[in-house]
Amino acid sequence: MTPTLRHSLRIVLVALLLGSLLLQALLPLIADEAGGGYTETAGLVLPYAASGIASVACLQVLLGAAWWLVTRVDRDEILTPRALRGVDVATGAVVLATVLAAAPVVHLLFVVGVGGPGVLLALLACLAGGVGLTCGFRVLRSVLVAATADRTELAAVV
Repeated sequence: MTPTLRHSLRIVLVALLLGSLLLQALLPLIADEAGGGYTETAGLVLPYAASGIASVACLQVLLGAAWWLVTRVDRDEILTPRALRGVDVATGAVVLATVLAAAPVVHLLFVVGVGGPGVLLALLACLAGGVGLTCGFRVLRSVLVAATADRTELAAVV
């Protein structure tokens, strides 16, 4: 990875972190605007907003893990067993974020019984994104394990 690419990636990670902090600050207002005017959902605005804030916090952990992995690349330590921790943290953060983001939508659709096609599509998008990212991180972990084993074997030969 070139220094320019690493620098650009870090700028993107910082921008995403700042955007996520703004989203966390605005989530209670967005939730109140979306559900506060309806009697069925007025009491659910606070728990749903809290779930959204926690979900975004999990994604911030993912950004931190990505930063940590870029640092491992910078130091040529990406093909070590220690680097797998960053991938595992990122995977766990994605799984937890998916559960936290999907829970209010599932509750809204199947317990409260309100919402329409847009809410169902939001649930499907949340699940598809979470499952896709989780599978991607599992593949990345498998590739890192194989590459680490190959590098260790090569070092033993040389």
